[in-house]
Amino acid sequence: MKFKTYKCLFFIAVILLSSLSMRSALCTSLGSGNWTSAANWSCGFVPGCGDSVVIAASHTVIINSQQDYTGCAQGPVFTIYGTLSFKPGSKLRLPCNSRMYIMLGGTIKSDNGGSSNYIEICNTIVWAADQPDINGPACLPVTLPSCSAVLPVELVNFMGEAKDGFVDLKWMTATEKNNAYFDIERSVDAASFRKISFVNSKASSGNSNSPLNYSVSDNSPETNISYYRLKQVDKDNTFQYSGVISVNYIKAKNVKFTVYPNPNKGEFTADISGIENNHEIQITLKDQNGKLVYNSTFFIQDQTSSKLNIIPENKLANGLYICTLTLEGIEYNVKVIVS
Repeated sequence: MKFKTYKCLFFIAVILLSSLSMRSALCTSLGSGNWTSAANWSCGFVPGCGDSVVIAASHTVIINSQQDYTGCAQGPVFTIYGTLSFKPGSKLRLPCNSRMYIMLGGTIKSDNGGSSNYIEICNTIVWAADQPDINGPACLPVTLPSCSAVLPVELVNFMGEAKDGFVDLKWMTATEKNNAYFDIERSVDAASFRKISFVNSKASSGNSNSPLNYSVSDNSPETNISYYRLKQVDKDNTFQYSGVISVNYIKAKNVKFTVYPNPNKGEFTADISGIENNHEIQITLKDQNGKLVYNSTFFIQDQTSSKLNIIPENKLANGLYICTLTLEGIEYNVKVIVS
């Protein structure tokens, strides 16, 4: 298997998106089902702004309502190996920077004719139900530069995210041929790299035509910006490098983040300690579908302990929520139960 590093514009675009928005998620279909079913996505929520959406081979994901992402600063990017199907009257509206890659064997189709079902990108309808099904390889919009060179793509993405005490590195391959393993390399200057870990190929005998997901943790990251790349090694010891991504890691300082009461009635207190005075933090609250229901910033005045009252503007429905404290790019998550 060879990475198409220099001629694969899709690969480059995904790397750029990863470096610009470290909060984007990889959402891969877990089976056939509705777009709006959080349980059908590997990320655990309905794909949202900036997410990488992968519909796996043999899966049919159904859009049965109007999905409007035009308010996103960064739209989702689609890679379709299976089928994206539209029910009558359903629509998918995307901002100008969204892209759809329909791979060999992938399909976009409608359950009925007419033009009431459509895909809109940048205020332009790029496909409607009264048009033929789109069978891969293809791209939307069709004006994507060098679309024919993009497909089929072998490395779908490579991304990294700073966590509490480590850097989480993830990547996905679309196909593998004669692949032996991956070396993970790190650099502080984007010039001199050293190996920090390796992962054997998950493909049977090194060959696969199905998406495969990989993850590795850098448990001793350098402070500030580090650069990472993959070295993919074939069974004959030939190799190729991926593109380079950057991750800004700030070492945590014994930050403690808890909420109480938990469970609660939709209002609670965030108890935070271990943060230096006059540091700005952000606290957000999202539901199981990834919808933002609370967002606010605070300045920490007391390093010993700060107690912040979290009162969402609208009453919260019963269910599970994720409360996130963000400090210098590092996220601390706590599950919150509203009952």
